[in-house]
Amino acid sequence: MITKMQYFGVKHSPVEHEANADKMLAAVNCLWHEAADAGVYGYWIDPDTNSQISGSKGGAGDGGYRTPDSKTGAKSSTHREGHGCDTYDPERKLAAWCVLNVELLVKHDLYIEDPRWTPGWVHCQDVPPKSGKRVYIPASTPPLAPALPGQKAVPHTIK
Repeated sequence: MITKMQYFGVKHSPVEHEANADKMLAAVNCLWHEAADAGVYGYWIDPDTNSQISGSKGGAGDGGYRTPDSKTGAKSSTHREGHGCDTYDPERKLAAWCVLNVELLVKHDLYIEDPRWTPGWVHCQDVPPKSGKRVYIPASTPPLAPALPGQKAVPHTIK
C-alpha cells in the first residue's frame, strides 16, 4: 500500500493537496490490490525511494508529491496538487494489466499515462487529462518503450 507519508515525505503541502492525495491514493491502492489479486502486482519497492513510488536516485520523491519549485515534470503536473502518483513497475506487468483492463480504471475513476512513455513505472491520476482518455499519451515526444500486448499503434502525429 502506498502511504501518505511515502507520497509526501517531508514536503510541506496545502491542506487541499493532502485531501486530494487521500482520495487519489485510496483509488490507486484499491486498483493495485485488484492487480495483486490477479497475480500481476508484487508491490515492488523502488530501491531509489525505498517505497512503491517510483523516483530517481537522489531525487526529491519524483513520483510522489511535487512542490511548486520541483524541477521534475511539467508545471501543470497532477503531482503538484496531490492528484498524480508514479508506481514502480520494473517489469511493466502492472502497466500491461492496466492496458488490458481499462474497465478497472473506469471503476476506480483513474487515468494512466500510456506505458510507452513511462517505462518502469505507471503514472496514475484521478483527474481526467485534456483528451479524457483513460490511457492517454502524455507528450508529443516519441515513445520511450515498445507497445504492450493489446495496445494500438501510436498515431502518426502525436498531439
